[in-house]
Amino acid sequence: MAVRFRWGLATTAALALVAILTLAPQWRSLEGMGARRAVVLARPPAEILVGVSWPFSIRRDGMAEGLRLAQDEINQGGLAGGIPVRLVLRDDQGVWAEARRIALDFADTPAMSAVIGYDDIRLALRAAPIFEKSRLLYLLPAVGNPDPGEASSRYAIRTAPSLSSFARALAVAAGRPGESLRFALIWDEDGPGKELATQFLIAQSGMGGNRVFQWPYLTGRADFRASAYRLREIEADLIVIAGPSPDLVDFLRKADGAGLIAPILVIAEPSDALWAQMGTAAWRRAIFPQIYDVAAMTSENRAFVDKFRARFGKDPDAAAAQGYDTLRLLAEAVRTTGSAEPLDLIFALRQSPAWAGAVGEYRFDRQGEVRDRIVRLVPGEVSVTSSRLAPAPASP
Repeated sequence: MAVRFRWGLATTAALALVAILTLAPQWRSLEGMGARRAVVLARPPAEILVGVSWPFSIRRDGMAEGLRLAQDEINQGGLAGGIPVRLVLRDDQGVWAEARRIALDFADTPAMSAVIGYDDIRLALRAAPIFEKSRLLYLLPAVGNPDPGEASSRYAIRTAPSLSSFARALAVAAGRPGESLRFALIWDEDGPGKELATQFLIAQSGMGGNRVFQWPYLTGRADFRASAYRLREIEADLIVIAGPSPDLVDFLRKADGAGLIAPILVIAEPSDALWAQMGTAAWRRAIFPQIYDVAAMTSENRAFVDKFRARFGKDPDAAAAQGYDTLRLLAEAVRTTGSAEPLDLIFALRQSPAWAGAVGEYRFDRQGEVRDRIVRLVPGEVSVTSSRLAPAPASP
């Protein structure tokens, strides 16, 4: 009996030790992780370690490809002052539990200088305090990322427009001052669409626009048939809808069935998946926001597109371009400072002169938000029935 008792204690102790080791990153102080990072990264860097948290298996976009292309160029060309960049790509699956685990793992890696993520603003907002407290630079390459005032942003750099600035840019692209654009707003009340709709409304109202219809709904629980038939009775120059992809597809189908003729601004990135689900007729009437133009004739974009096509056999999407530019920007900050310390890199990025990338020109304000990003509206098909919302001409 005594032998069994001692074996039971040993087993219990072993299991407890495994649990402690497994959960240690969550139990350690985030501030302590930051202090260790400061000590480790104060030494001359042998490499720049960069973590990436992205829903690779869900999105299946070009983010990983853009990052890999940039990494190879940086390391082969010595673009970070001869210091190599090493990526740690992790799939957060768009789920907070997994994203949190990855964020804690990155925070508890003292040699890591920066993190690139997230595709979902809600994950970015929840992960921000982890990186702030652990003194880890986090770069946000997704359009509609958290605004500077929504979370502490001492360690944040937004390489794509924040949610509010994106919504304001959309309003400017949709109509010019004095046009009195008549617009309808539909948004997911329990998601990022609420803030997008609010900021679009404020900006358009300031330009003389007139809201003629609004309808908030709960994600996955909307009867879009009713709203589509209601909109058929309202004279609107533009219908704006913001929400998750399944809801967008459902609304576009219902709008097509109701015979709506007004163009529909879909606040989402056009994709083959959306095309397959919504059908040709609905796609033809849809308009999409675009911050990256694969056909832009700048020397930086042409070089990027040519290299991307040669390596992957296809055109890059917006995620590929954003990932590529974001890592190249970080490498430029490393080259300028010769440092891997996050605050040194943040200062260099925020104070640096304009930098030209595939997406366009990058300049940052004191809060780390990219400035003057232009948003274009492009039709799902070649032409749009409304001349007011015709696509912008191709870049010279």
